Order: sequence, then C-alpha cells, then structure tokens
Amino acid sequence: MRKEKVFFASTVGIALLLTVALVGMVNWLAFRHYWRWDWTQAKVYSLSAKTLNVLKGVKEPVRVVVFMTGTTPLFEQVKELISRYQASCPKLAVEFIDPDRDPLRTRQLAQEFGVSMANTVVFAQADRKKYVSSDQLAEYDYTGVQFGQAPKIKAFKGEEQFTSAILQVTNPKVPKAYFTTGHGEHDLDGWDERGFSQLKELLKRDNWETVKLPPFASAVPEDCDLLVVAGPTAPFAEVEKQALASYLDRGGRALVLLDPVLPGRQQPSGLEELLAKRGVKVGNDLVVDPERRLPFFDLSAVFVNEFRAHPTVDPLRGMAVLLPVARSVSTSTVEGVKATTLFTTSAAGFGETDLQGLLLRRTVDKNPEDTPGPVSLAVAAEPEKPEGTPWRLVVVGDSDFATNGQLANAGNANLLANLVNWLGQREESLGIAPRQPEQVNLVLSAAQLRMVMLLSLVGLPALGIVLGVVVWWRRRR
Repeated sequence: MRKEKVFFASTVGIALLLTVALVGMVNWLAFRHYWRWDWTQAKVYSLSAKTLNVLKGVKEPVRVVVFMTGTTPLFEQVKELISRYQASCPKLAVEFIDPDRDPLRTRQLAQEFGVSMANTVVFAQADRKKYVSSDQLAEYDYTGVQFGQAPKIKAFKGEEQFTSAILQVTNPKVPKAYFTTGHGEHDLDGWDERGFSQLKELLKRDNWETVKLPPFASAVPEDCDLLVVAGPTAPFAEVEKQALASYLDRGGRALVLLDPVLPGRQQPSGLEELLAKRGVKVGNDLVVDPERRLPFFDLSAVFVNEFRAHPTVDPLRGMAVLLPVARSVSTSTVEGVKATTLFTTSAAGFGETDLQGLLLRRTVDKNPEDTPGPVSLAVAAEPEKPEGTPWRLVVVGDSDFATNGQLANAGNANLLANLVNWLGQREESLGIAPRQPEQVNLVLSAAQLRMVMLLSLVGLPALGIVLGVVVWWRRRR
C-alpha cells in the first residue's frame, strides 16, 4: 500500500514538473515568436505598406529616444506604435526616457541630442537627427473647449511622422524638386484653395526639398532630381522647352500636370510636341464620366478607381482618385519608349472635344468626334531599355487634384506621393500613406434617449421584480 502511495505521489510530482516545464517553454516561445493583431476599426496600429517598405531599406542602426512621461495623453499610442516599428525592423534601438523618474539620464540625452522640450521623439543615425514633437503627432478638435470640454484627438499622425523621420535620417542626400514658374502655375507657397502649400508639406515629410525654378531658365539646374510643371495657363518659351528636353535627355525626371485648355481662359502650354516624342499624347478635350458622377460635384469631376498595372498605382487598388477638371492623356507608339496608362474613366466616360460649344451651352453631349471611353487620364513613360540613369516622365491631365482644396480628397495625396517617389527612383517610399483614426461618436435622437431612460430606470427594475416574484412563487409551491 505504501509503495502505491509513493508511486502515485512521484507520478503526480513528475507530471507537475513536466506541466510547469511545458508552460515555461510555451511562454518562452510566445515571448520570442508572437503574432500581433490590431482590433481598432481604422487599423490605427497596423503599419502601412509604405512604412514596411521603408523599414526594409534600413541597413544601419537607428536610435530612437522617446522623451515622454507615462501620463502624457499620447504615450500609449506612441509606445504601441514604436513597438510595431521595432518588431518589423530589428535595426531600431529604442529607449524610453521618463523625465520625471530619471532626470539625470534625461539631462544627459537631452544634451547629446539637443532636445529642449519634453514629449519629443528623436530619431538619429550617424550625425543626422530628426525630432518629432507631440504637437506634430496629433490633430485636435477644439470645438468643445468653449463649453469647458477638453480637446479631442481628431487624428493620430504618429506613423507618417515616424516614417518620414526614418527616411530623413537614413538618406544622407535630400533630393530636390524644382517647380516651374512664370506660366500661371499653382503657387508652391500659396495657402488658398488653389495653392500648393499642402503638397509642399507632403513632399517635405517624404524628405524632398522644394525649390521654385525662375522663368526663362536656359537650363535645368544640375541638382534637380525632379522637375514639376503644375497647371500652366500660358505657353513655355522656346528656350524653356529646349531646356526641358535637354534635361530629360540627360536622365531627368519630370511630373507634368496639364489642365484642359478652355477657349479664352488659358493657352496651350506648348509642351505637347515634346511630350509626344516621349510617348505621351495630350488630348484637346474635357473628360466627363456620367457613370461615376458624384453628388455636390460638377459633371466635369472625374471619380477614378480604374487603375492599370504600374508601381505608382498598384498600392491604390481599392481606393479612388478625384480629378476636378481633366483632359485625356494617352500613350502613343514611339520607338525605344515604354509608355504605360496609369488610370482611366469607366467605359461610359468620354472626352468632350467641342470646348467652345461646351462654354456656350453649358451642357455635354456625346458625339462621334469625342474621345471614346474608357478615357486614359495619366501616363508614365521611360526608355524601353534603360541604361545608366534613364529619364522618367509622368503626365496627368489635371493639376487641380494636387491643390490645397483637393489634396485631401479620396486617394489624391497617396497618388501624388507615389508618382513623385517613383520618378525619383525611391521605390521604398511607394505605398499607401499612413491612415488616420476616425472619431466615432454615438448620436441618439430624443426618442432613442427616452427609450434608453425607460429601459434603465423602469425596464431593468421591473424585470428584477418579475424574476423575484417567479422565484418566490416556485419556492412556495
């Protein structure tokens, strides 16, 4: 009997030891190899394709120092987001510093990195540093302040700021984008609806420097990595066209945004012949798409979600682009040139060629002379057999989609960022821009509020009384 007890006790002891060992091994494996899920509706903590591409390109260690206290409103969001960056890129060396708990270490690192204010995230590689402050991490809604309410976070912009910072510290060379001037183009520094100040900020976040090119320049500067022609309303001089052609011949990159030429309102840019020699045909029409007409928008607004196969638009599948007023831009056959259509209208779309009649009648009627659908709206061109540093060209039949008034619509900002980065041969930056969270509010009508009040104040107590009576009655019986 005693032997049986000893055997039973030893068996139980061994089983417990094996169980503890198994649990320990499972926990160790779970700690080293684990899966992450993002349960937020807007996928706030899911890294975008653009960020993952950037992180794959990090070859040397990047220091990330977070100067934040645990009570900072954005601390948890920043900590979670940084952990996802670190999980995707082992080259990131992250250190969290609490200025309240560790003032000595805070002072030491603040002197090392030149940080003068708290709630700052520092990214550093070699002698390059980028600072992201808390006011850059979020947009706030202050409408409730007048009623004594605290500001609400309208959008968390941590990912776009952190990805931009990593790009800046890991790329020693800052590429330059020159914007042509003197032909009625959109103002790069303009803050009105037709200005390009938001586009300038978008390019800055992707580590681009923007410069205005003086008119009548006889040559494009040697340090120009991208030349942008944005919505000219007057023709280019012959010397300027020759300068643009020479720039492309030596491997230059150009983004050309040309609006429809409406009689009496603007003149042709004069670049049409130059573009035709590069495999791009610019139509003299105004594109409409009755099948994709949007409420509260003019008929000329084209809602595009028909994307072809190309690195600039592949990440946009499932999204859309809104062009307020567009003309057709299609491919043409030129020996040695590879021209690709980027996106089109639906089959019901067409290009109205009677522009004078359009201005007089204010109506659009499809006829045999019009450009048939689906109408191509943008083209990317490059040499068929690239050698050395090949030229690259993108032409879009609209410039208004890049303005301050339209850049936030649909996928316009994503499209522009992808076009610019493809032209600059920065494929690691292609992808969907970081998503912003939605503010979800529960709005109840007066009737719904009354129903909630009745259920909580009358319904639930009544249900408790009924259940009590039922229990009492059953026990009595």
